[in-house]
Amino acid sequence: MKMRLLALAHFHDGQSRTTIAKFLKVSRTSVNKWISAYLNAGIEALNEKPRPGRPHFLTDTQQTELCQFIEERSHSTAGGRLTGYDIQSYISDNFAIEYHSDYVYILLRKLGFSWKTSRSRHPKQSLDAQEDFKKFYFETITRIPGHMSTDKVDVWFQDEARFGQQNTTTHLWSLIGERPRAVKQQQFEYAYLFGAVCPARGIGEALVVPWVNKDVMRQQVELISNVTEPDRHAIVIMDGASWHNEDLSADFDNVSLIKLPPYSPELNPIEQVWSWMRQHHLANRTFKGYEDIVNSVCDAWNSFLSSEQRVTDMCTRDWINMTS
Repeated sequence: MKMRLLALAHFHDGQSRTTIAKFLKVSRTSVNKWISAYLNAGIEALNEKPRPGRPHFLTDTQQTELCQFIEERSHSTAGGRLTGYDIQSYISDNFAIEYHSDYVYILLRKLGFSWKTSRSRHPKQSLDAQEDFKKFYFETITRIPGHMSTDKVDVWFQDEARFGQQNTTTHLWSLIGERPRAVKQQQFEYAYLFGAVCPARGIGEALVVPWVNKDVMRQQVELISNVTEPDRHAIVIMDGASWHNEDLSADFDNVSLIKLPPYSPELNPIEQVWSWMRQHHLANRTFKGYEDIVNSVCDAWNSFLSSEQRVTDMCTRDWINMTS
């Protein structure tokens, strides 16, 4: 497009088509075509035309059927996974069309598929229960004091994670042909991080402890209560762990607890916080002992909280909006 506009500019300056072709180092035929298109249909005629390329061997109906087959197999609980050879065989058996194995992957990309790591899902998980939970606006109304309006509610997400010497390793940049090595300890020292975030305020509260129990959870609720502003109410969303008793908030007038549906960790965005901490600070390293673990986890948590915008962007969910 740039070359065509340059040719047009020289044409308007009074240059001959031969001169323009020599100056731009293109053929005179191309210059003639561009200028004729402009004179006949305006500057829009100089835009690049779509290049359809070689048509698919599969018809639209066959492509739809193939997509359905891949989707069904990807969501099946029967086990295993589809390979390029499986898809190549399916096309051959059902459509009598032979694809080279390399082109199968090109076809998959054109159909909108990509090779991804799957996210685990508990077999007892209920998607209906998750959708119902996202309508928790009404349950919130029953939990907060009667005089409190929903625009004065702060939603918090809470969870625990274990960090320690049985650490994780991650992907690393490495030269092609080499496989990077990351250290992984075999000892068993660890600590638990009780963490909670409020996406709307971009803040968080946490405790690092050697064990999990109801007393520690109560301290977590107390921290949230202490940072909740006057005339506001905190709703804390958490999973159904045995130490997550709803009576933990009985001593705090400004905090209420709501439990997630069973087997639904993906509804809790703080799971992504644990991943961020591991990816950016805690993976691919060793710890001398418990104190080193505690200090490192504290540093990672504080690093995450150092950006309010990061807390908000990572942990906000549309369904926690209490004002719409």
